[in-house]
Amino acid sequence: MPTRHRRISVTNDPELDEAITLARPLLNGAPDATIVRELAIRGAQALAADSVSRHDALEQLGRWSTDPRSSMDREALRDVRDLAWRRG
Repeated sequence: MPTRHRRISVTNDPELDEAITLARPLLNGAPDATIVRELAIRGAQALAADSVSRHDALEQLGRWSTDPRSSMDREALRDVRDLAWRRG
């Protein structure tokens, strides 16, 4: 089908074939090209959401670890490597 958009080629390796097979019933039996497009768009959205979630979790960990009122055992954290490897 003619389009003004640039086309890309994607190798249908076993992992992609499995993803298409899993998505096909969820996308009402759409053609493979449509499924690949949806997987790419939804995958990018999921990656972006994961990145935001990771950033938020790290921010929360930073706040918790520096809050003097937190329940974190700073001495245990400082010594965790030695305790884990039975050094010292």
